[in-house]
Amino acid sequence: MKERRRASRVRLQGEVSLTLGGQTLTLPAADISVSGVGVLIDANILGGKPSGEVGICRIESPDLGGRIEAYVSVMRLRRIGNLRLVGLRFESISDEELELIHDYKRKRQGVPAAS
Repeated sequence: MKERRRASRVRLQGEVSLTLGGQTLTLPAADISVSGVGVLIDANILGGKPSGEVGICRIESPDLGGRIEAYVSVMRLRRIGNLRLVGLRFESISDEELELIHDYKRKRQGVPAAS
């Protein structure tokens, strides 16, 4: 499948606390980019078709060097075996948190940090 996103993703080990539609879930992170984060869920945890719904996510990973908290919207659900990969797009995120993601991506891709 051809990649259509503008920002490349990198794998991320960590947890994402997602508050959406009146419920709060703690989910394993799958990947991250400057435009959003992917999480893995069991089949129908989010219900029918939550696309476009806005919530708050908190991303915790020792690899990021800090906690990220952002408003997100559900972009897509994709089936991966018995799980679903949910793409959450950042709707509002601080510059400092974006820099944490940039630094993490540089480390993962072996690119030196800018001076």
